[in-house]
Amino acid sequence: MEVNLKGVNVKLTPEKAVLIGNTAVISDLHLGYEEAMRKNGIYFPRFQINEIKLNLKKLFNRKIKRLIVAGDLKHEFGYNLHQEWKDVEEFVEFVTPKVELIVLRGNHDNYLKSILKNYGIDLLESFSLGEIEVIHGHLDKKVESAILGHEHPSIKLRIRGSIYNYPCFLRVKNFLVLPAFSPLMSGSDILTLNAFLSPMLKKIDPEESEVYAICDGIFYLGKVKQIKAIS
Repeated sequence: MEVNLKGVNVKLTPEKAVLIGNTAVISDLHLGYEEAMRKNGIYFPRFQINEIKLNLKKLFNRKIKRLIVAGDLKHEFGYNLHQEWKDVEEFVEFVTPKVELIVLRGNHDNYLKSILKNYGIDLLESFSLGEIEVIHGHLDKKVESAILGHEHPSIKLRIRGSIYNYPCFLRVKNFLVLPAFSPLMSGSDILTLNAFLSPMLKKIDPEESEVYAICDGIFYLGKVKQIKAIS
């Protein structure tokens, strides 16, 4: 499925990525999350990096030549956890033989530069794809059109008595919000969201967002206010 941003066709994929030409954009991998949770007394087996690599293989099958990570490649704010260091290395070494890797700074990416410098990769604030700016979304950037992460959007729907949570893309005027690429981020339910986290979106009513849910494909569900009216 495609959406049009400022005259540019952007393809939404079930791998929780968007494609513009031969460039793929993903966001919010939160590598090292399992170790961060263990330090808080919550045990998670280390599996996230393997799931991420499986989804990346599917993206590579789409013949992309460049991958942009739009922030929050790692999880811990204050320092580099041992698992973060190893997972980021494994991620970079998996990606760079296949495609060009661009990494943008997210609010969780403090100290990420010390890992990336070993591979000659700069940590950028933003990246332009024509008229569209790719950013993380935690800062107030004055741009007309952007692809961003930070929000971790999802939607909870009741189907035949059960509640299901689906990651989703959001079209918010000239902005496209990505779901978290991490399989461990459950997401923020757009149907109960009172305001966006990103200062770039603060003045926009979440109910005006268009929802594209991911469930074995991409499904357009309409605007949030329309979904609420029938749910």
